[in-house]
Amino acid sequence: MSEAPSTIPEPEVSALIAAQRRELRRRRAWILGARLGGLAFAAWYLEILIIEGKDAPFYITVNLAAIATGLSSLVAFNYYDPPLLVRNLHGADGPLRRASIAALDRMREQLLAPLLQDLGIAEPERGRLVATIDADDLVRRTADKLRGDRKRFGRIYLAIYLPLLLGFIVLVATYQAVP
Repeated sequence: MSEAPSTIPEPEVSALIAAQRRELRRRRAWILGARLGGLAFAAWYLEILIIEGKDAPFYITVNLAAIATGLSSLVAFNYYDPPLLVRNLHGADGPLRRASIAALDRMREQLLAPLLQDLGIAEPERGRLVATIDADDLVRRTADKLRGDRKRFGRIYLAIYLPLLLGFIVLVATYQAVP
């Protein structure tokens, strides 16, 4: 990605790298949180079944909540995909795009290897592309990932799923099986 001229101010590039690293941390945290939430629901189900000895069929829905919560990591994964610097490449040619190219050059291995793997590119070619791919080719290869509004879908999903999940937790916690 040698398209980036050396006239890009260093603070802009550093700010973009810091923003990308924050996004990667948030992505990991949301994915981990969804997975741990799913495991917590599974553990809760086992606690209800084994320790409390409740065996009403209603409690099987806790397993469904565990599965749905675990699968929420897919929403988090897609919310942050493609990475910020790659999304910036899809914009008009300007200072942000040039700074993103310069920042992407510094984070090439960290960002491009997983991204190209997600695109289904096999290892021998993936290693070569991580070292040599230019911005225009990267934009062409990731154009399909920008179809649809993943950010909006993620926010709507969270706004609907969390209240439903909290209501479900209250419902299960207060449920009394009729003998």
